[in-house]
Amino acid sequence: MHRKAFVRTYGCQMNEVDSALMEQVLGEAGYVAAESPEDADLILVNTCSVRQKAEDKVYTDLGSFRDLRKGGSHPLIGVAGCVARHRAHEILQMAPWVDLVFGPDAISDLPLMIEEVERTGRPVVRTDIPAPADAPFLQLTRVRPRQVSAFVTVMRGCDRYCTYCIVPYVRGPEVSRPAAEVLAEVRDLVARGVREVTLLGQNVNSYGKTPPLGVGFPELLDQVAAIPGLARLRFVTSHPHDCSPALLERFGSLPSLCEYFHLPAQAGSDAVLKRMNRRYTAAEYLEKVARYREAAPEGYLSTDLIVGFPGETDADFRATLRLAEAARFDTAFSFKYSPRDGTAAARLPDDVPAPVKSARLTELQGLLNRLAEERLATYADRTVEVLIEGFSKRTDAHLSGRTRTNVVVNVVPPEGHATLHGALIDVKISRVHRHSLFGSATGDPR
Repeated sequence: MHRKAFVRTYGCQMNEVDSALMEQVLGEAGYVAAESPEDADLILVNTCSVRQKAEDKVYTDLGSFRDLRKGGSHPLIGVAGCVARHRAHEILQMAPWVDLVFGPDAISDLPLMIEEVERTGRPVVRTDIPAPADAPFLQLTRVRPRQVSAFVTVMRGCDRYCTYCIVPYVRGPEVSRPAAEVLAEVRDLVARGVREVTLLGQNVNSYGKTPPLGVGFPELLDQVAAIPGLARLRFVTSHPHDCSPALLERFGSLPSLCEYFHLPAQAGSDAVLKRMNRRYTAAEYLEKVARYREAAPEGYLSTDLIVGFPGETDADFRATLRLAEAARFDTAFSFKYSPRDGTAAARLPDDVPAPVKSARLTELQGLLNRLAEERLATYADRTVEVLIEGFSKRTDAHLSGRTRTNVVVNVVPPEGHATLHGALIDVKISRVHRHSLFGSATGDPR
């Protein structure tokens, strides 16, 4: 009888890939997916420590999983990811019922760690960051039935050391994956039916620098885009300091590269950007935005913004509002600053009062919502290309997919086509909602 594993994921796309790799490694060891924690023999929480809220959810989960044991169940419980690496000692102190604590680089050893726990009855901790040569990239070789999109890791770690960010400490220094490995994984995914691939890295713009590969990220995009059968190509995340003109030009020269660009600004004040160690000014950021808009006039621009960073004045905040208005962000992720232990900013006084942070975030999000709604409104009565990913969340009578600009579209299928998973189809937009579009398919699926 197969044992069952349940994996809960918090955080970024890198964590989503890591969770998929955990499921793959466990599947090779004889595990099958559990529908819920209550149904599992092994429960893993893949964690994120970028913001306090995500970290707090981990401890709430661990408390509920302990209650499962009180009810007579005896699943093994593990904590993976960035919180595991950052807080291993605290986790075992606060939740001594946890059996496994391990970082992203230990995923391949998961069956061995489980075996050790079962043999010794003691928790296993594997959170060291290994030398680059000792931590090869795992390849995702399993995909779900009818899976349309997939993530492919091209590099890990970060060397930028922004003062608020914990990533370099929990993910380690930058390490690029050989281009041949990336291309082999993308070819394999396309052969398995994947139509769209997103290349991942904490700072993809630094791809190829460590170790020196002789291939930069723009050249890697060229090679991936040339793979037959790949309909769409995306990537995240870019650091503005390393965003080159050559990269921005690819949005106009590679047909499969989608017109969606995530470029975290974080702030619009040069003084705040300097304290964040972002290594660019607001004017330099907007210059890169202008280059992107020139290469992809219809492209979407996404960003991250933080309010309430130590020392942020009202004038600094107003500069962030001006940057957002000037860049006309189409979508954005905005947050109140929360100090992360171990970062340089954690040594600065957190001197912006909580009510001020909340008021600033509310004002910023009001502006961002207006910009997003204005952009979505431009899709009314237009025909757009949609990659069908599956059925709508509300009804199987409609399909759901995304535009090249990453906007969700719910689609009335053409006559005789109840399902078009993985198909590209033109859709005439008839309704614009707050965060999505609705329309009817026209023409033949591709």
